[in-house]
Amino acid sequence: MFRLKLDEIPEEGLTLKWTEEKASLQAYLEGLSGIDFDFETPLYSEVKIQKAGQLVLITGKVQTHLQLQCVRCLKEFSFPLSTHFDLTLHPLKDAPSKEETELGSEEMESSFFEGGEIHLSEIACEQIFLEIPYQPLCQEGCKGLCSICGKDLNLSPCQCVKEEFPSGFFNLKKLKLD
Repeated sequence: MFRLKLDEIPEEGLTLKWTEEKASLQAYLEGLSGIDFDFETPLYSEVKIQKAGQLVLITGKVQTHLQLQCVRCLKEFSFPLSTHFDLTLHPLKDAPSKEETELGSEEMESSFFEGGEIHLSEIACEQIFLEIPYQPLCQEGCKGLCSICGKDLNLSPCQCVKEEFPSGFFNLKKLKLD
């Protein structure tokens, strides 16, 4: 995983480009729970880093292809991902206390660093996590699986007889108002 020491950032800033191979990304993801995707291609990252007093400003982009599973038909599919981001890093000692506070839009684009180095690979992976769809679909009009026989309805319709249940509002149709 790629790290950068704050001392290595010149006054005029620094532009970095690097690639994380699938094996190192998978090793990193093993330590996290609830990860249900794989990297198909290496993760390409590019960042521009500048210091602004105690703060570190990062502008960058990440690109990769992920292997996701469709929530409707359960097929695995390739998901190209490319995103740009802006991030402000604050020293951890400046972090708010444990009291509950409401975050503003600026604070939502902020993070913290500790110990004089920045974990750039972790920042790149965080950006990937933020871009993965909550309900991934292999295609927008995915028909999913038959709830009776389990056949993939994207390939062909099944012959199952589906019972129609009346709506809960069915009896309201009979109601007459004066």
